[in-house]
Amino acid sequence: MRNFELNISRFFRSISTETLDKIVQILTFMGSQMVIIVLVAIIYFVLDKKAGEKIIYIALTSYGVNNALKGVCAVKRPFQVDPDIEAAGVEDATGYSFPSGHSQGAASVYFSIANHFKKTWLWIVAIAIIVIVGFTRIWLGVHFLSDVVVGISLGIGVSLLCGLLYDNFQHSFKSKIILFATTLVIFAPFLYFFYRPNANDMLVYRDFYISYAAYLGFFGAVIIENKLVKFTDLTTLGMKILRAAIGIVIMIGVYLGLKFAFPDGYLILDMVRYFLVIFIGLGIYPLIFKNTRLFKYIYKEVE
Repeated sequence: MRNFELNISRFFRSISTETLDKIVQILTFMGSQMVIIVLVAIIYFVLDKKAGEKIIYIALTSYGVNNALKGVCAVKRPFQVDPDIEAAGVEDATGYSFPSGHSQGAASVYFSIANHFKKTWLWIVAIAIIVIVGFTRIWLGVHFLSDVVVGISLGIGVSLLCGLLYDNFQHSFKSKIILFATTLVIFAPFLYFFYRPNANDMLVYRDFYISYAAYLGFFGAVIIENKLVKFTDLTTLGMKILRAAIGIVIMIGVYLGLKFAFPDGYLILDMVRYFLVIFIGLGIYPLIFKNTRLFKYIYKEVE
């Protein structure tokens, strides 16, 4: 089976060109964390806050599952198994190979969007993106076929399970917090299991730690928003678009600003950065502007 999968990787790398690789890397970006952050921010701030919160929960849980499995299974990537495979886009291929993070992330988020809004055209787009992202990971030589198939399957499975859990627990703040806290506790043991005294040995587990930090940021943001802000979708479309744009700029600004400010090679600082991106973008930002038209609809009497 492994030889068969290696031959698939060798085949695609043998027919690849620099131009094709650039096109494929653009397509694989649809499954990247940055695109998913922007997408869920638009849903959260513009379309439906509850749906956004649900999809963020699904996405972060899916990343936790993915990175926990990567650390446990410790499967090498195709170009690591066969040095003759000249992979492209390896700078985004962090950690172990199985299951594919891009494929699982794309499957969990795009499937969740289509499943929530239940539009035929959304299903078509979602399925197309999931398949395309999965294919790009194989083409680039950074994942085996089994990595992609399992990643997509897990993404859909996590979407269905976590979507069902959220729907059953979201009716009160207390029950929702219990759900989110329980999810944090389930992943907590892996913080210990993956710990290594040597910083270089921790690099392969980095993605799990930063995904856990992002989840902590989400947990804190949910508490702030639900207790201190409580913004609704009842405002003008223009205000919704503006608040989403500001939120996205803030999150990207925090991400890039701290990446520039923090020295490289410190996992704890990477965790702080990912925590703050979510915590500030979804919690502090709405809190600061909660009494403005961005988050509070101001009724005007008609004379």
